[in-house]
Amino acid sequence: MANMSNQIFNIQLNNKQNFECPENDSILEGGLRHGLAINYKCSNGTCGTCKAKLIEGEIEKIKHHDYSLSTNEIDNKEFLTCCHAPRADIKIELDLIGDVRSIPIQSIQTKIKDIRFINDDMAIVNLRTPRSQTLQFMAGQDVELSFKGVVSRYPIASCPCHGMELEFHIRNLNIDKFSQEIFSKKLKAKARVELVGPKGMFVLKETSTKPMVFIAWDGGFAPIRSLVEHAFSLEMTNPVYFYWAYPATEPSPYFDNYAQSWRAVMDEYHYQTIACDFDRSSKNDCHKVAKQIYDSLDHKVINQSELYISAPAEVLIYLGEFLLDNGLDESQLIASPI
Repeated sequence: MANMSNQIFNIQLNNKQNFECPENDSILEGGLRHGLAINYKCSNGTCGTCKAKLIEGEIEKIKHHDYSLSTNEIDNKEFLTCCHAPRADIKIELDLIGDVRSIPIQSIQTKIKDIRFINDDMAIVNLRTPRSQTLQFMAGQDVELSFKGVVSRYPIASCPCHGMELEFHIRNLNIDKFSQEIFSKKLKAKARVELVGPKGMFVLKETSTKPMVFIAWDGGFAPIRSLVEHAFSLEMTNPVYFYWAYPATEPSPYFDNYAQSWRAVMDEYHYQTIACDFDRSSKNDCHKVAKQIYDSLDHKVINQSELYISAPAEVLIYLGEFLLDNGLDESQLIASPI
């Protein structure tokens, strides 16, 4: 009977960061799974962007690549991380994305993999990029999606470790013409959607050791989900607090069970829903809603944490004022209007 074991090897990156990679996975897959911002585009050996240098240990080519390494690169022990797997503990040199500003804006023709309607006004849309042009982005960022000239901007709900499959949470709003294409069923599986991005600065402070507090208003859960799952993939041990504001007329937030499931994978995770007096019109009393959210927070935790908020701009302004007046330092506040 064949040996089905899959040995795990340790990879030391640039003499400081370590991650584990199974022998049957490419080094690129292992690094992305652990949340590393590795420079890559295609993940199939076409572009050469994911080149690394082997310093110590043994690797093996596990799939063909069309990209041709020069004689000098081969002599320098350079290789493509997307096409090689470890065969022992190894040390490599590899350039990582420095910060969000260094990621280029990309234009990609994607296809809709599937659309799942949670209820009458919320759709979970999954797009698939071509293998030759995977989206490079950081958790918390957003993109523009366009279909037959209709363009809207949405945050990515998935983690960067799943670059070929991108998830979006899209509300059925009259002012959002792209959403109307979805809920009228004109936009269906296999349809082509142009993606332009990534954009935005709503990203994780990966080196911070402070507790992390996340606050989402309704569909603001999408970028929060991306950030939380990225933190988990990085194996960050910071305590996580998540507050989710939703309309009091509804029984619970639309992905309540999903948010609760994080308790199973994080040692210190605290989740609280906040039923608020708002609907999804543009006529909400944003000051009142911001005060409802503010009054529900544990302020002792808030003032010693990194605070990430995804909410409408007016709610952000009022909530930010409450928090700063209560002693929160402005450097601790990371916000994204939706």
